Amino acid sequence: MLIFISRYSCIYVTLSTGCGKTTTLYALLQSLMNHRSFQAITLEDPIEKDLNNIIQVQVNERAGITYDTGLKAALRHDPDLLMVGEIRDQATAQFAFRAALSGHLVISTIHAKDAYGTIRRLKEMNIQQADLEQTLIAIAAQQLVPLHGNTFLPKRTAILEMLDNGLLHHAINDLSPYTQKEFRSFSNLRRKAYALGYIHHYEV
Repeated sequence: MLIFISRYSCIYVTLSTGCGKTTTLYALLQSLMNHRSFQAITLEDPIEKDLNNIIQVQVNERAGITYDTGLKAALRHDPDLLMVGEIRDQATAQFAFRAALSGHLVISTIHAKDAYGTIRRLKEMNIQQADLEQTLIAIAAQQLVPLHGNTFLPKRTAILEMLDNGLLHHAINDLSPYTQKEFRSFSNLRRKAYALGYIHHYEV
């Protein structure tokens, strides 16, 4: 993935529960922190991993600490980087994009069928196309697949559908990435893994 990382940006990791989105989000956060000295705040429900030199806020809706109120409180500290554990509703989505538009790098997860479906989901949450074009720089949809063969390999690994750069621009403008030769869909990735002997079968 070759993308220009800056403030005024959003990055999303997507797909269903249990596909490792949060693990990938933590890895992305750590990579960004290693790349540049960001002041970072996270909003999580629950906090799954303690991080050094980062303010982590536990969302607790019973106590009135929702993603929405947590975002408002976090922005008063003017962080460079804001990690939102999950975009669950329209209010959180719109607030996250406002945070990006006001000069923050926002990374988060969201439930969607695939990378392209994430854009449709955000539009259903009334995120305007102009805001998507100005702030969204990458979407990674993730699936876990079992590995077979080499005993030194992990039992499973993640495959990623990536939308960034030109592919992302076209997708925001309703041009399906599945019509683009350079797009590596889950089906393409599973087929390649099957051909290399890493998995026993794949679904088209």
